Amino acid sequence: MQIFITIHLYVMARQGFPNQYVELAAILFMAAFNGFHTPLCDLFGIRYPVVLAGMAGGLTTPLLVAEVSNAGGLGILGAARLSPEQTREQIQAIKSMTDKPFGVNFLVAPPQPNDQDIRAVQKTLDAFRQDLGINPSGQDNITVPPSHLSEQLEIVFEEKVPILSFALGDPSRFVKQAHVAGSKVMAMVTTVEEAKKVADAGCDVIVAQGSEAGGHRSTFEIPKDGSVPLVGTMALVPQVVDAAKNVPVVAAGGIMDGRGIAACLALGAQGVQLGTRFLAANESGAFLAYKLRMLGAAETDTVITSAFTGRPARSIRNRFITEFEKSGVSPLSWPLQGLAADDIYRTAWAKNNANYFPILAGQGLRLLKSGQGAAEIMEDLVKETRESVVKLTKLTNL
Repeated sequence: MQIFITIHLYVMARQGFPNQYVELAAILFMAAFNGFHTPLCDLFGIRYPVVLAGMAGGLTTPLLVAEVSNAGGLGILGAARLSPEQTREQIQAIKSMTDKPFGVNFLVAPPQPNDQDIRAVQKTLDAFRQDLGINPSGQDNITVPPSHLSEQLEIVFEEKVPILSFALGDPSRFVKQAHVAGSKVMAMVTTVEEAKKVADAGCDVIVAQGSEAGGHRSTFEIPKDGSVPLVGTMALVPQVVDAAKNVPVVAAGGIMDGRGIAACLALGAQGVQLGTRFLAANESGAFLAYKLRMLGAAETDTVITSAFTGRPARSIRNRFITEFEKSGVSPLSWPLQGLAADDIYRTAWAKNNANYFPILAGQGLRLLKSGQGAAEIMEDLVKETRESVVKLTKLTNL
């Protein structure tokens, strides 16, 4: 089969096909006939170019991370809300379950100045507290706790985690430190200009986040009015690929199955990052009502909202979003809004209540499957991708 692929690529080159098309054909042929392998796999030492999104707040459990890596993908631990001690514990737990590469993700968005009325926000949130059976908040002075990022990074380096992933901001200042420690750096962007910035800074991989993605928009700078660029995956990925020069690009946003993966490969991406698909996995930390809400939702049920954290994020609409919008009160700035509502989220999680918790999810919801483990999801993705690429190669008569 390798000889077959080589001959076809040679013929394409001799016929004058541009180099980028020959390279793309090579990736497609390899995906179809040789187990779905791209140069990203060699860079990270993984079998398949499928990355688990590093979702914070307990959603990417150590078991989920390890299972994705064991199945040939790249598991990523979301460490943004962990203490330094928890960060080390969870990294070591992952190591005890896999000897394969994995990564750790951090959010680098700095606190934003707040000019909203904390008392007005708390009054609105008190109605949610009443529904959940918790006491009203008398807190009208919220302080942002000190960042543990420096300590966490030292732990990542001490534990020799091979991949460091960043979102919600420009990670350029961490690149040299990571490279000295032997870690490769992934940076998530939402525009071409952001991609150029991290490429120039020496990031090893760029994750292009399309607007279909669930969770926070990874825009570097959020204007005061909260508006953010919403460039879809189909439009964003090829433009980032062209702008990133030789830096590998991973596509993210709305990718749920092998058809989406094959499409992203055709756009020039060397890999994909999935969050929502793995949130439904058995090993995910999402509570039952969260999973059921996703499994019963449609592509039209998500919205971009700042109601949960003060920063734009895609979530399935629920009572929290609807009632907060009805109140006419503006959310506090990042991260004060999330801190103000933290008792609500913790109680909702404990009570399996999806009405008052951020049900972060992307737009490909009808493509979710229930009752699958991460290994089975990976198996499906690989099989579907190979089938899709075979169909594409037949269409091109290569």
